[in-house]
Amino acid sequence: MSKKKKVDSRTVARDNQTRFEEANNTKHKEFIARAVRNNQFYAGEQWDKEDKARLDAEGRPALTLNMILSTVNAIIGEQLERKLEVVYRPNDYGDEDTAFALNAITRNILATNNFDDSEEDVFADGLISGRGYYDVRMNFEKNLQGEVQITSEDPIDIIPDGEAKNADPSTWNECFISRWLTLDEIGAEYGWEKVEGLERLVDTNSFNTDDNFEYFEHTFGGADRTSTLDESDSRELRRVRVVERQHYRVSEQFHFVDMVTGNMRPVPYGTSKEERETFAEHYGLDLVKRKGRRVRMTTTADDIVLHDDWSIYRSFTIVPFFAYFRRGHPFGPVDNLIDPQNLLNKTSSQELHIVNTTANSGWVIQEDSLVDMEAEDLEERGAETGLVLQYKRGYEKPDKIQPNQIPTGIDRISQKAAATIREISAVNASMLGTARADQSGRAQEAAVGRGQVQVSVIVSNLKRARRRVGKKVLELVQDFYSETRYFKVTGNSIMAGEERTDDVGINVPEEDGNILNDVTVGDYEVDISFRPSGGTMADQEFEEALRLREMGVAIPDHVIVQHSNLTKRGELAEFLKQSQGFGEPTEEQAALEEMQVEHQINMLRKELEKTDADIEVALATAKEKMAKADSLMGFNQAQMELKRLEQERATKEQELSLRIALAARGHQNQNAMNDKRISSQIAMKSMDMAYTASDKDSSNTTKSNKKGN
Repeated sequence: MSKKKKVDSRTVARDNQTRFEEANNTKHKEFIARAVRNNQFYAGEQWDKEDKARLDAEGRPALTLNMILSTVNAIIGEQLERKLEVVYRPNDYGDEDTAFALNAITRNILATNNFDDSEEDVFADGLISGRGYYDVRMNFEKNLQGEVQITSEDPIDIIPDGEAKNADPSTWNECFISRWLTLDEIGAEYGWEKVEGLERLVDTNSFNTDDNFEYFEHTFGGADRTSTLDESDSRELRRVRVVERQHYRVSEQFHFVDMVTGNMRPVPYGTSKEERETFAEHYGLDLVKRKGRRVRMTTTADDIVLHDDWSIYRSFTIVPFFAYFRRGHPFGPVDNLIDPQNLLNKTSSQELHIVNTTANSGWVIQEDSLVDMEAEDLEERGAETGLVLQYKRGYEKPDKIQPNQIPTGIDRISQKAAATIREISAVNASMLGTARADQSGRAQEAAVGRGQVQVSVIVSNLKRARRRVGKKVLELVQDFYSETRYFKVTGNSIMAGEERTDDVGINVPEEDGNILNDVTVGDYEVDISFRPSGGTMADQEFEEALRLREMGVAIPDHVIVQHSNLTKRGELAEFLKQSQGFGEPTEEQAALEEMQVEHQINMLRKELEKTDADIEVALATAKEKMAKADSLMGFNQAQMELKRLEQERATKEQELSLRIALAARGHQNQNAMNDKRISSQIAMKSMDMAYTASDKDSSNTTKSNKKGN
């Protein structure tokens, strides 16, 4: 049985190696040669070694006017001003609050992984070599529950599907990741028995190909010993090529199905029967087993299988960025700048050579005619400024040979080469910041805009890659962030006018049995937007706030100050907030306001009592006048005066009731806000205590498991 397993393992390893070599030999070797050349041109190594050696031997210059460097850096500058902002929007049965939580934790994940730095490397790889790659997968080194890890990969190590016609990796059949790892790295990740197998292959010379191994060079201190040893005996492994193949296979797999919307999602690999049934029952989903494409990971080192199983991910971990992609052929802007750059270097070098040769074109002299120097001295010093020649009397004077004129048009060729680089790359002088001093600001802005039209194609492809990164992060969060977690999120509070750090929780169980911000379910769309880098965003927010204020939007003064660049803007914003009534009142202020309200109510009550007394007096007087009235006019006057007093009393009673009701409502709202604030603080402390306790329980469980093992 073990013998059969060994044969099967070697067959898997040989098949994996064969597919890797086929993919590598198809197009990838050509890409490697092109990528190495492009990187050399970007670094300024632009002359062929044989051509440069021949020019040096002839004493001719070999200039390097590296315009590719400035061109690529100008395009990278466009990317640096457009930082990534991922926004998830609920779709179908997604939740708005959960989408907000996903936005917050995604910002936290990107910041933790220093995504801006990784993206700059990927973008530069895409511009120079034509291909850039992210790798998005889970990392369990620092957290047993796992964390999303985003890294940039060397495009030479990644081999995409050679038959792919789409830049989206979900349409590929396979992709390869080739890495050179030390034996310690292989042992730590895949087990030390794999290292022993590799060493056994080398010792017995039973490996598949020697190209998969790198060796240390050893010397044994004497010719006698080295002469008695074979080359294979004196070799020690330094690094081994490890090939990771991610490929799709058709296999049966359980899927969660929402019978209302019809949406399906594969059950994550490794989920037990009880877990998937419990999950389906809790969310009202059905379980359906059907065939479909499923990712499998096969990792080998020569004839040793390091890993071969279904992937824990729903899709490839590789996310590509191609500056340009046309029907399966990715390329970058540097590919089209090689020939113009060569033309610029060679014409400029030839132009300099002509200038150098015309400076000392030579002399015609009669033999032995010079007095103070020999002909050889004149050959060396003939181009010196202020040279004085003395020749013997009776001899012909030395005559300088007239140099050939510089061929007309050679200077135009170099200028044309430089202009061609600008035309092909669409990076003009205004984008480089080298526009003429006499050019107006509007003209420069228009020139920059015209250049950005063509650069926007690259930026659009970058946006596609960013959207794929956002989808991959969402996939990993929904599949692996299934437990309760809390993330620190920093943002600006609009009414408070200050920067605050809050805890955003996901998968938080509530008392009623529901789960707050359950990210494991729901369908969300990924929207990618750009945010300015550095302090530019704060400046734009300040200008936007001023513009809204001018339009009539009642933005408080402390919010305007908070977005300014003042050194003590926080103190000034707090002062304005308190002085203009936006801040929370102190205990003394609240007590004073309560006393003022009670005083107003008491004054109204006294006025009402006085009005009642006046009405009683007026009523008695009116009745007396009505009894004594000898005319209808006197009776009507008395009745009208009585009605006026009664209406005045009703108005004051209504005002008093309204004042009392408003005061009571204000007290209720203030008490409710205080109760809510206290409850929130108690809840946060309780969650922190529960989270700490769960960490301790998890730590104790882990320690007990390790102790038991």
